[in-house]
Amino acid sequence: MLELKKSSLQQISQSIQKQFSIKNEQLLNSNEQMPVFQISFFINQAIEKHKLISVSYTDYNSHVYNSIGFISKNKKNSTIFKLDEIGNNLSHLFNISQIKYIKLVKM
Repeated sequence: MLELKKSSLQQISQSIQKQFSIKNEQLLNSNEQMPVFQISFFINQAIEKHKLISVSYTDYNSHVYNSIGFISKNKKNSTIFKLDEIGNNLSHLFNISQIKYIKLVKM
């Protein structure tokens, strides 16, 4: 009887984990590619107003990453950006063509 309860509990926990992973994947893929002019406008506004943003970008292997932080522009090349993540000492460098979407982080 105890083993039956244990296996039932394992099945329930696996089902819940599966639902969370599906929901998380849907959230990552729910935002479509923003046009470049819109991305550029949002970045300029975020830099000028020093706003906290969430950026979804792809690497060269088409993996999608999400980061939250403050963005800055490269002085020599206006298509390269640096995002300083909040909560850790991590910085991300990416090209404007790698950015999928940007949104403001509401606190």
